[in-house]
Amino acid sequence: MHDVVSAIAEQTGRGPDRIALRVAEREHTYAELWRAAGSVAARLGPRPGRVGLVFRREFPTYAAYLGILRAGGAVLPIGPRWPQKRVREVLDHAAPATVLVDGEVPDPATFEGVRLLSAADHLDGTGPAPAGVEAEPGQEAYVLHTSGSTGRPKGVPVDHRALRAYLTHVIDRYELGPGCRMAQAADLTFDGSVFEILAAWASGAGLVAAAGHSWRSPARFLAEHAITHLDTVPSVIAIARRMRTLGPGSLPDLRWSMFGGEQLTYEAAAAWRAAAPGSAVENIYGPTELAGVCVSYRMPDDPALWPDTGNGTVPIGTVYPHLEEAVLDPAGLPADDGELCVRGPQRFAGYVDPADDRGRFLRGPAPHAPVVGRPAPEDWYRTGDRVRRQDGLLVHWGRVDRQVKLRGHRVELDEVEAAVRGRAGVREAAVVVVDSQLVAAYTTDTADGVTGGDLRAHVAALLPDYMVPVVWRQMDELPLTQNGKLDRALLERA
Repeated sequence: MHDVVSAIAEQTGRGPDRIALRVAEREHTYAELWRAAGSVAARLGPRPGRVGLVFRREFPTYAAYLGILRAGGAVLPIGPRWPQKRVREVLDHAAPATVLVDGEVPDPATFEGVRLLSAADHLDGTGPAPAGVEAEPGQEAYVLHTSGSTGRPKGVPVDHRALRAYLTHVIDRYELGPGCRMAQAADLTFDGSVFEILAAWASGAGLVAAAGHSWRSPARFLAEHAITHLDTVPSVIAIARRMRTLGPGSLPDLRWSMFGGEQLTYEAAAAWRAAAPGSAVENIYGPTELAGVCVSYRMPDDPALWPDTGNGTVPIGTVYPHLEEAVLDPAGLPADDGELCVRGPQRFAGYVDPADDRGRFLRGPAPHAPVVGRPAPEDWYRTGDRVRRQDGLLVHWGRVDRQVKLRGHRVELDEVEAAVRGRAGVREAAVVVVDSQLVAAYTTDTADGVTGGDLRAHVAALLPDYMVPVVWRQMDELPLTQNGKLDRALLERA
């Protein structure tokens, strides 16, 4: 694969009448998608830089996504339900000159200083065809924003070199091509959507978007649309089991099921295998900084061969063959239990803000030393994830820091705590994860009656909905350990 746009162009030429996208009960061919994306690209002009995309599950969003790439720009997804403060932070941080909007602009004042365009304009393909823009390997393909411990989001630019290395591997690994039907359920601000959308189109497969409320019953959606390829988070299994829609053999069309973003338990994996007996099941792992996925483990057909990992979770497996991994202890020395570090062609070149690079990269032979300044291509990226080596496999044992993943989204607990403490009247705050939900404990000044409802509204105005705690506990004092530190373990058990 030379680059993703040329790969999609090739698939369009081979099968212009094949279905590229099904969304909102309508099907769109590769030729239709390519023409509409060309109109968007012509409207943007060549090499527009980062282009914001306020998205919906509608055809204009997908045409705009491809159109930005065709123009030689970088896709910058902006969540339609993000609070105004979050949107403004991302705009100031990533500095796109143009933002495409599918639907109505949530709040025009928030987008002051950028050119706003409707994603639905000129999608009939009657405008001038854009000049061919060949993507350079080091040119940005997309920019995603993750939760940051400083209280503001971190921008992760992924270039075409990293994207090509990733897509080339996964298209072959998962046997993607014409006749396959890929589910598209991930939010565009989540890196899982990159695999869903671009791996499907670059291979000639059909993309089936879970529009409206269809994803509220994942198993029913997968069965009704005869989905062959699924990449999602393990919590989908729990949802399907609660709805009693995951009966044995209920997903006969699935051939590949990939689960990432959270730890996958053996219990959940077994239930899924029973429902989709013809599907390979893989546990996948990877941060946004490594183009989404860099480690995988394919579960053996025979449960007797499933390794005992000690924590009841499926191993994340082995690093992709074109990448290198190192497990390091706090001193930067090789270990069998430590932080996973990865380098290779899928690694991003550094954050949008170089200040965010600090402490995230290591250089040199052991003991590895922190990188000062921008990382070099041969430097290691520190994932922040703790792993153990076991019989040649990597097993995930949580975060080295206080970042967690919920429903596939990365959440810095420190960022959520900072938002809670920012409310007048709050004295102390602590946020933990209990049963895959954020739980906030807080104390208040005696003169101020701050309720959980007050705090929920306050945090919802600052952070995306997946970062808003579900449970709120007002306490007289937060529990402390014997050495005077906050007893988070006790809060988790409370």
